[in-house]
Amino acid sequence: MVDYEVMVGNKACAVACKLARVKVAAAFPITPQTSITEYLSELYASGEMPGFEFVNAEGELSAQIIVQAAARVGARSFTCTAGPGLQFMHHPMNDTASGRTPLVMAVVHRGLKSMQPDHSDLMDQSWLGWVHLYVENAQEILDTTIMGYKIGEDARVRLPVAVGYDGYVLSYTAEPVEIPPQDMIDNWLPPYKPPRSLFYDSPEAPIGRGGGDRGGGDPNMAWKIHHGAVEAAESVIKEVTADWAKLTGRSYGNGMIQEYKTEGAEVILTAMGTVAGSASAAVDKLWKDGKKVGLVKIRSFVPFPRKDFQELAGKYSAIGVFDRSIQPGMGGPSYREIKNSLFDTGSYPVVAGFVGGLSGKEVTVNDFVKLGEKTLEFAKAKKADAHPIWV
Repeated sequence: MVDYEVMVGNKACAVACKLARVKVAAAFPITPQTSITEYLSELYASGEMPGFEFVNAEGELSAQIIVQAAARVGARSFTCTAGPGLQFMHHPMNDTASGRTPLVMAVVHRGLKSMQPDHSDLMDQSWLGWVHLYVENAQEILDTTIMGYKIGEDARVRLPVAVGYDGYVLSYTAEPVEIPPQDMIDNWLPPYKPPRSLFYDSPEAPIGRGGGDRGGGDPNMAWKIHHGAVEAAESVIKEVTADWAKLTGRSYGNGMIQEYKTEGAEVILTAMGTVAGSASAAVDKLWKDGKKVGLVKIRSFVPFPRKDFQELAGKYSAIGVFDRSIQPGMGGPSYREIKNSLFDTGSYPVVAGFVGGLSGKEVTVNDFVKLGEKTLEFAKAKKADAHPIWV
């Protein structure tokens, strides 16, 4: 029987670990992630997580190494961190991905220039070859954490998965969450079985973990295989998301993107994370005022939904891209990815790049209304202001 509970985002993450039958977790406390580990400890103490082991590590680097080792020998593993703690994990995170080691990590967003949330912490790790999923609310935390194990453990992927959600705004805010029955999840997510090879698809492949040649193979091969695994994750994300919708009745678009009121729209906005909720409320207001603006929520940043945006490009006269992070000197990351995706298409709408919400700055419904109106203006003028446009 389905259960409901009003819970904060961090508890939703811990409950998802229980439902996924996580066996090993390791973490170091850092605001606003810390209470995930407290909820895990409570679940274990209450007898709801039999056989579970939590390691209170002396630092985030050690925590990543602990769960990496546990996952390699067959334990479904979990870790969590935020902000500078994620940066401290950087070195072993590379090894986790290069070793094709499935696990899930919650990244409770905390900016790199303040303790308040933006997406700069996880964006800082986007070259490591993890799968990166961004979520909007507490229900999506629970669902996506469970789905993360199904995605990462798939033989076509075998990669770690990061689930990013905004600190404070979501980690400490209580919302109603539907909790699936344990037996339903047990049937849907079978026990984790590590592959015979710890590293690549063929145990006999003459390729070392670092890509080195052990017998005349191509030194590029480790990178080629890793790149292919990230690309393969796109179809797996879509399959798992569709299966989850059938199982629970909760749909998250195709898993890569989630569209809202895009049918009949003249232009679209994009958003990631909790601000997608404000953006959808703004879209409601814009439509009420006769302004046809849709929303595309980006759920997966790695792999990026290039094919989806290529298909969308011919339908709309302009795309207003909102980023809650910026690479100084380069601009907003999703803006850059969308522009790259559209470069070779026959239809190339106006693409405007908005950047805001950094270091916890509030982005309101009215702000998104203005972004929608501005994007309509750009569509009419067939030209956008220089990127970035600060919000």
